[in-house]
Amino acid sequence: MSRFVTYAGAVMIALWTFVPIYWIFTISIEYRVETQRVPPHFFPENPTLYQYKRVLGFWPEIVGYEGQVSTPSGHSKGVMRGLRNSVIVAAATTVLTLIIALPVAYAMGRYKFRFKSTLLFAILTTRSYPPFAVLIPFFIAYQTLGLLGTLQGLILLHLTITVPLVIWIMTGIFAALPRFAEREARLDGCTRTQAFLRVMLPMSASGVAASALIAFLMSWGEFAFALVLTGGTEAQTLPPVLAGMFYQAFGEPGELAAAALLGIVPPLVLAAIFQRHIRHLNIAGAV
Repeated sequence: MSRFVTYAGAVMIALWTFVPIYWIFTISIEYRVETQRVPPHFFPENPTLYQYKRVLGFWPEIVGYEGQVSTPSGHSKGVMRGLRNSVIVAAATTVLTLIIALPVAYAMGRYKFRFKSTLLFAILTTRSYPPFAVLIPFFIAYQTLGLLGTLQGLILLHLTITVPLVIWIMTGIFAALPRFAEREARLDGCTRTQAFLRVMLPMSASGVAASALIAFLMSWGEFAFALVLTGGTEAQTLPPVLAGMFYQAFGEPGELAAAALLGIVPPLVLAAIFQRHIRHLNIAGAV
């Protein structure tokens, strides 16, 4: 009975997760006539890449009218720019997060010092407030510093989101690693920095991969700060672009669906890559 409940729960969670994605996918490969049909089709009768071509800036041929092509979507430039900016911001945020957070987490996990628990709690507390509670202070500060509408400003702000979480995650991972590996590295002549880079990081590679994935996903999907600090500028990332399309694309839901699916692809690819590494790596043993 317990196994049945477990499987049933897993099926329900899978349906809850994948059915909306599948529905968006079907809309993205349908023509508007089929999308607006009542009742809707669970499987598209005439699947097409027409919406994707328009969103990507191509001139797709109109079905039923040989030699005639449709214009690209009016949102194509914004979508492509948003994708590019999101990749830049998320990648830079991930790299900088690891550079900043890993040494801090290593010190927190491996050494004893006064007020360490208080400091860890304070770091995690920075993630307890809702983003909208600090939007106005950040907006005023960025306006004063000239960082509004810049990728650099958005990257710096995303670091305030990702760094505390990665520090918290990696502190526990570093603390769980065996002490003898680090001692033997020091006996072999490694400095503390060399022991950290050559021994501790390889042993915690799976945790680092998971932290990198989490940092990338959090930066990629962040909406509130991106909307307020880059909305309507050349530095606008994909989430605000999709929000703008939602309010303007009631007549073309396929465009919005295609753009949303394009935004899912990079995180899915990265998750697949890191999942393979996480599954095959072991952080518990040292060679």
